[in-house]
Amino acid sequence: MFDHRVLRYVITVAEEGGFTAAARKLRIAQSAISRQVADLENGLGGPLFLRQKNGVEVTEAGQRFIHHAREILTSMSHARDEISSLLGEPGGSVVIGVPPTAGETLIPETFRQSEQTFPGIRLHVRESYSAATIQAVLRKELDLGLVHDPVPMQELLILPLVSEQMHLIVRGGEELPERAPCSWLQERPLILPDAAFGLRDLLEGYAARQRLKLNITAAVNGVSITKAMVAAGLGCTVLAKSAVTHEIARGTLASLPLDPDLRWGLCLIMRADRAGNRSFSELHSILARVVETLSDRDIW
Repeated sequence: MFDHRVLRYVITVAEEGGFTAAARKLRIAQSAISRQVADLENGLGGPLFLRQKNGVEVTEAGQRFIHHAREILTSMSHARDEISSLLGEPGGSVVIGVPPTAGETLIPETFRQSEQTFPGIRLHVRESYSAATIQAVLRKELDLGLVHDPVPMQELLILPLVSEQMHLIVRGGEELPERAPCSWLQERPLILPDAAFGLRDLLEGYAARQRLKLNITAAVNGVSITKAMVAAGLGCTVLAKSAVTHEIARGTLASLPLDPDLRWGLCLIMRADRAGNRSFSELHSILARVVETLSDRDIW
């Protein structure tokens, strides 16, 4: 059984590039760190670091040990948070990955309600797209993720939140019909992300079902830049209405639901082996309430 302090020492020596810098960061005597790391290496039967004049070089064994050390410390932290939440009020650090569009709409109110109801929960938000979020949740780099239409897998618990109706987003100020006929996707210039993004896959499938070819004139992988280009009259895009609420209010953009309907499911995911975490359950409940409120206000 490894002492968690020694694991942290090894990780810090590697990150800081030497024992002196690690001792300075940890505010511990260098001799104490050196002695404990040396004892660990003796117990393992080989060096984790090659000592050099200007610092250290991590050996292959050291790299593998550091990988496992990080996993052990992360598991210990998760265990502490989960047991604490079971025995008392939900609490601990929760890291959630969110896509830019849904994050802008959902996270401010989710954060506010979480702080008011469960002040012990420390919510950390990272912006990422669905494919990257799923992998980060599986690797335990994220606790929760908001993703679109994930493929079911045994390792994940998938909790549906909302089925987003997709809209054609155009420059504000035009006279427009109530709905955008799907033919506009091949008649009007489109600004869309490249093929690595889920939205592009969604639209390619929709176009194929309608026997259309998407008229893509610009590939842009950023939502803010895409919205700015549409507002400048350089083309149209497709997003959920919630992604352009502020721009619609200012009159710079307008949105029309596609005809026929196109929907994209937004889900909360977590590792199946962490489904009993009470903090995660409470955050799921908060997210569901926020989605319901936004739907009632016609933001979604």
